[in-house]
Amino acid sequence: MDRITMTMRELDRFKVVQSVADGLRKPWRAAQRLGLATRQVRRLVARLREAGPAGLVSGRCAKPSNNRLDAGTAARAIAIIRRRATSMYIGHCGTTKTLT
Repeated sequence: MDRITMTMRELDRFKVVQSVADGLRKPWRAAQRLGLATRQVRRLVARLREAGPAGLVSGRCAKPSNNRLDAGTAARAIAIIRRRATSMYIGHCGTTKTLT
């Protein structure tokens, strides 16, 4: 048996969709609970029946962001911030003080 990692939101969604698949809850009630259209709930039920609980897990999980900076640019930005931030201290309430 494979291990599936879900967020709490995905787990809640799974339980609601499972109750629809088991016939314990009407699709329109599940749609209200999840804030989705009834048609989307039917799609989720079909995906649950086809792929099991893994079918409800986000497909973006463990994939890099589309607007992620490349490693070189990120390293340069962090270096600049560190150089400038060594002489500054941000105090309580966001006041900036120069360290001597």
